[in-house]
Amino acid sequence: MNITLGFGDKIKKIKQEGCVHVFGVNLDAKALSEASQEALVRLQSVVSLPGFRVGKVPLSMIKDQFPSMVKDEVLDIAAKSSLPEIFKGSKLNPVVAPLLKNVSYEPAKSLYFEIQFECSPSIEPKGYEKISATRKVHTITDAEVDKYINQVREYNAYLRPAAEGEAAAKNHFVIVDYDTFENGVLVADGAVKGEIVDLSSPQTIAGLAEAVIGAKKGESREFDAPFGDKKMHFKVTVTELKQKVVPELDENFLKEAGVKTPEELKANVRKLLEQGAAEKTEKDMLGQLEEALIKNNPLALPPTLVKEETQELLELFKKRAQVGADSGQHLPDESLLERLRPVAERNLSLTYILHHIAKKEKIEATDAELDAELEKVLTRLNTEDEKKRGRELFEKRKEYIRASMVENKTMTLVKGKAVIKEEHN
Repeated sequence: MNITLGFGDKIKKIKQEGCVHVFGVNLDAKALSEASQEALVRLQSVVSLPGFRVGKVPLSMIKDQFPSMVKDEVLDIAAKSSLPEIFKGSKLNPVVAPLLKNVSYEPAKSLYFEIQFECSPSIEPKGYEKISATRKVHTITDAEVDKYINQVREYNAYLRPAAEGEAAAKNHFVIVDYDTFENGVLVADGAVKGEIVDLSSPQTIAGLAEAVIGAKKGESREFDAPFGDKKMHFKVTVTELKQKVVPELDENFLKEAGVKTPEELKANVRKLLEQGAAEKTEKDMLGQLEEALIKNNPLALPPTLVKEETQELLELFKKRAQVGADSGQHLPDESLLERLRPVAERNLSLTYILHHIAKKEKIEATDAELDAELEKVLTRLNTEDEKKRGRELFEKRKEYIRASMVENKTMTLVKGKAVIKEEHN
């Protein structure tokens, strides 16, 4: 900046709403003249007109022929000149670029504009010591172990041909071909081949299962059923009859599971379920602590950061869930953003609160701790090329990783100070 505008008392704070601070800035004719001269000199170095080389266009011609460009440059100069004055008189910590708004510009006379700042919330953290929480300990029962093993058996079930001459029953799966008729005429795309039907489950075509029960391989049955708002006639032929086979808890099953005895299998399953239950218990308890921190430390959040965090959650959600990819349905982004906004606000609130607790308690993540974290990452990589890329990515995300480590250490502190009671069920 080549000039310094004398704002004096021409900058005033208009309002503050939460983290949003708005200042009004006035330039009188003298200050505006200085800013305009600087703007014209800047533009002279980039604009061109027929008959003039770049840098040689007369300032008066630039002023007359490029008024909108002059205005933009004047605004830029005035705004940047006002920032040191604003920061000198106010303890602001902006998290996004300032926003110019409500501009009123009269060339050679006056300029008024407002600058909006979104700043980090500043709080004195409280209520993070002796938070009451409940650790809900779940004891895994024999029934849960057996249920899990049976679910695995069901998952590994397979179909085999039924005995020759056997009739279809509710415990069978049948493969059928069928034709669909309306008023005696085969409907378009109404011929279906090789559809598998679980006779124990409801069907998309009402009455299909009931029609084929009792039929043998090669037999045909006919029935009427509503289809949408119409009544259709169906002719179905059983082409194959299958029996569902759930593997027994035998030697082969145990071998596949990597154990030798049913007792060993049950012990492994119990350990797995206990680990899952412990993780769920820990997550639930940490959730209680987090809710208490947010309740005890209400704060206003920068709107732009909330918007950005919500958008990031949306992109992540769409990648993982692929909403409507299978069903053909799609929720509009606006609806998803509305649902995800409270999650974004919770995430940001917790981040700020933990940051302030860490600052108060002087919690840091040292370079040595970061190096140790990098070594953990590298041990999981195989080739030198992978390790090189791992180091590069780690270096790019170093400060983010450091902040995450500080958050984790701070949460460990909060947990250590909490009053936790156990409930067993």
